[in-house]
Amino acid sequence: MDDEQLIAKLQHRFDSAAAGDLNATYQFLLHDADDHHLVIEGGSLSIHTGHHAAPDVTIESDTATLIALIKKELNAMQALLGGRVKVKGDIGLAARLPKLFGKRND
Repeated sequence: MDDEQLIAKLQHRFDSAAAGDLNATYQFLLHDADDHHLVIEGGSLSIHTGHHAAPDVTIESDTATLIALIKKELNAMQALLGGRVKVKGDIGLAARLPKLFGKRND
């Protein structure tokens, strides 16, 4: 999956109702794609290429694992314990990913 496909999938699956009044920055360090950070503010999502100066949480993985987590095809604890995902910062924000991107539009 290339960067544009990943971004389109995330934008399509984003659930603004689940985000509510969340204000958070997610940094993604992806082994098989460019690094991106997602900014969620007041129910809206913006996706940017590169690194954010002060993300709330940083998630390191690959795109297939990230999508499997979001689709709830992979258990987050298994992914963490198995070394498929590394999380730095607010782990609670990482745990919210399936709800934030849980819309079934694909």
